[in-house]
Amino acid sequence: MSLIKKITCHVVSAPVERPFTSSRGWLYKQRGSCIVEIETADGVVGWGECYGPSQVARAYIESQYGPRIIGRDAFDVEVIWEDLYNRIKDYGSKGMAISALSGIDIALWDIIGKVCGKPIHKLIGGAYRTEVQSYATGLYFIDMDRLIEEAVEEAQEYVAQGFTAIKMKIGLGSPKLDIERVRAVREAIGGDVRLMVDANHCFTVPAAIKLGRELEKLDVEWFEEPISPEDLDGYVEVTRALDMAVAGGENEFTRWGFRDIVTRKAMDIVQPDVCAAGGISECRKIATLAAAHGVECVPHAWGSAIGLAATLHFLAALPDQPPSFRPMPPLLEFEQCENPFRDLLTVDPIVQVRGVVQIPTAPGLGIEVKRDVLDRYRVV
Repeated sequence: MSLIKKITCHVVSAPVERPFTSSRGWLYKQRGSCIVEIETADGVVGWGECYGPSQVARAYIESQYGPRIIGRDAFDVEVIWEDLYNRIKDYGSKGMAISALSGIDIALWDIIGKVCGKPIHKLIGGAYRTEVQSYATGLYFIDMDRLIEEAVEEAQEYVAQGFTAIKMKIGLGSPKLDIERVRAVREAIGGDVRLMVDANHCFTVPAAIKLGRELEKLDVEWFEEPISPEDLDGYVEVTRALDMAVAGGENEFTRWGFRDIVTRKAMDIVQPDVCAAGGISECRKIATLAAAHGVECVPHAWGSAIGLAATLHFLAALPDQPPSFRPMPPLLEFEQCENPFRDLLTVDPIVQVRGVVQIPTAPGLGIEVKRDVLDRYRVV
């Protein structure tokens, strides 16, 4: 047995040299995370990560979850998940309660993999692939006087690095300016590079449909979060109205949260985040639910090297959607904004080469965390 002896939350934060924003208007001046460390009685350490406000995740773990898992067997990972979920759901079955639970789940899978001497993907079904094609997430709004020029320059940089797919932000308060900016990027990168847009749910249903029809003319592959995540009926309308794929779900949690989305086919692509939607255990269930209803699963990823590694293992074990002679395997979201916790936190950073990222093969998450980086950026 691998009995859990200790759980520690490392809340870290680092300043961003060039602050950026999206349609939500939140100016990102800091990058941070709640990193979860779980240690067993025999000295094995597992790492996890929680998406969202770090101090809130830490409060959930230290006051609610942590005391319940001390002394339990880390291999009872889904038993623990159900116990913690049922402990907290009376007070909220979505949001930060599930993000905090996600970090614990990932850390437990890391422990299991290390004890077994196997990478996580070998323990959750095996590797359908040893590498994944990634897409660059970027093209936020930085210089408000050069919105089009900066987007073109950034997109061209990604193409030069070898990315064959790019996702850009839209939602500038002017559909005309949004189209002008997307058109400029499309012309700059050419027709062979896949292009997606993300509105961070800033449009009404009629505005999203009208804009979406113009985006289709620019060969945009998917329209991410066109409208508010609460408006499921609205998503059905937008999805039915557009030929282009509609994506969303980074703001949804657990299999129950995704149930109505996939059964109603309110989106063509669902995007659960392993650090938010319930961890690796729960995202496997979400992906299975989606596949059973013919809905594609392309996970959202926004965080440190820990969350990125967990996403890679999840992607490795996802079947092709659908299987075919020349399949279109799921993409990895590889956000490109300034982030020391993605680039500096591990001994061997996760990198892309010509847009391709290798699946880690070492035990557990397959990464080694640098404690000096946690100490350098720690928030007391």
